[in-house]
Amino acid sequence: MKLAGIDHITINCSDINGSFRFYEEVLNLKRLGDVDMGDHILHYYQLSDIKLELIEYKEAQKIYKTGNTDTGLYRHFAVYTDDIEEIRSRCKEKGYAINLNPTYLPQIDKTVMLIVDPNGVEIEIIQL
Repeated sequence: MKLAGIDHITINCSDINGSFRFYEEVLNLKRLGDVDMGDHILHYYQLSDIKLELIEYKEAQKIYKTGNTDTGLYRHFAVYTDDIEEIRSRCKEKGYAINLNPTYLPQIDKTVMLIVDPNGVEIEIIQL
């Protein structure tokens, strides 16, 4: 057996309209389309070679808040950019949380930033 790659990343959204704005205006992702699954709607965005799938539930769901150091939980996904300062500027301008401003990490020889989407999902931005 061989895994061929990642098809998509899914986020259960607590704020679907805020999510649309964030992924379109801050990360500049292209919306691909929607699929109504009955009790929820899948909203797809192109994220490089994979898809980002935002789930909008039709009925209210529980919202869980976790900390960055809580264990046994998914932490974040990471994307590359050619302009980390542009994303930082968009986050500041539009009021989105930045958990870590652009910072050079010598251990991995990369400049990274941590931002938070309207659902509380952390995203690592890595400067190319």
